[in-house]
Amino acid sequence: MKSKVRSPFSSLENALRILNLFSMDETELSLPEISKRLEIGKSTAHRLLQTLKSEGFIKKDPRTNLYSLGTSILATNKIIQSRFAICNIASPFLQKLVEESGESAHIAKLQDADVIYLHKIECNHPVRLLSYIGKRNPAFCTSSGQAILAFQPKEVIDKVIQNGLSPYTSKTITSPDLFQNKLKQIQQQGYALSIEELHEGVASISAPIWSRNNRVLYSVSIAGPIQRINKDSIPKLIKLVMKTGEAISKKL
Repeated sequence: MKSKVRSPFSSLENALRILNLFSMDETELSLPEISKRLEIGKSTAHRLLQTLKSEGFIKKDPRTNLYSLGTSILATNKIIQSRFAICNIASPFLQKLVEESGESAHIAKLQDADVIYLHKIECNHPVRLLSYIGKRNPAFCTSSGQAILAFQPKEVIDKVIQNGLSPYTSKTITSPDLFQNKLKQIQQQGYALSIEELHEGVASISAPIWSRNNRVLYSVSIAGPIQRINKDSIPKLIKLVMKTGEAISKKL
C-alpha cells in the first residue's frame, strides 16, 4: 500500500507556504504543482486551498482549474507601503531620482539572505527586471543587497555566505573572499555597482540609507539595461543615487 506524504510543517505553515509560491513570475499554479513543490499530499493541498479560498486569499479559475492569489492577499502592496514609513518618506526622492536618471528606482530591505523590495517607481522606458513590490532577490548579487550588507556585522555577512553564493550569471561573484573584498570596497566608496550579476544585460547602482541610530537598514537603487547604464553614464548615475541616499537618510 502506498504511504501517505507526511509534512513536517503545521497546517498554518503549509498554508503560508502555499501563498509564498505565487509571484508576479508565476501567477497561476495547479493542484499537482502545489502538492509537488510543498511535498504534501494532494488531498492535504486541496483542503488547505479550499480554506484559503473561503477566506478570499486564493481563487480558482473554473475553466482551467488553476489557482491564483485572491483579493484578500492582493492588497499586500498597499499594506507594505503603509507598514514601512520609509516608503512614504522616500517616495518624492525616488520620483526625482527616476526623473533625473531615466531608470526605475527601488527601496529595499534586508531579510535573511535576501532583499525584499518595499517600494518601486518605474521609469518611462522600463526593462523587464523581475522586480516588483514584495519581490525577494538574493542579497549577495544585487547592488541593493550589497549596499546594505557592506555595513552589517560580520555574523550577518557570514550567514549570507553560508547560505551559498550560487551563480546566476557568468559574472556572479561566487568566491567568499572576492565577495567580502567587494563589500569592503562598497563600505569605502559609499555605493554598490552590480553589472549582470543577477540578470544578464541588467546593471544596477545602489546606496545605503542610514537610520537615526547610525545603522543601515535600507538601500535605494536604480536598475536598467547595460546599454543605458554603461561606462559613460555610470559616474553621473552614481552621484544621483548617492545624493538620493543621503537625502532620504537626512529625512529619516
